[in-house]
Amino acid sequence: MSAADDLAQALVAAIQSELAALDAEDADAILAASEAKARALAELSAAIAGGAPPPRPQLEQARDLNSEAILKSRAKMISVEKRLAALRPGPVIPRPDPVTYGSNGRWA
Repeated sequence: MSAADDLAQALVAAIQSELAALDAEDADAILAASEAKARALAELSAAIAGGAPPPRPQLEQARDLNSEAILKSRAKMISVEKRLAALRPGPVIPRPDPVTYGSNGRWA
């Protein structure tokens, strides 16, 4: 196995960790996995730019897993936004001015 293959496997593992963290709704684990994914992707890109042959099967697997992670994260965001919207106070209904009486005894 070449260095690029190892780096691609590290990328796949990082994305799988991200998916597991998304399922667990663990914010710290999501952040750590996302950072690991970014590092692995940067290292793999540098290796390929340096002349290493791209490991196509692992890259395709990483692409598919990343698409799944994107869909899950968007679904989680929509769910959170809905829950936050339910907690927001409703619109303020303006109250009519209170009835006041003038010096002539009539209300104004």
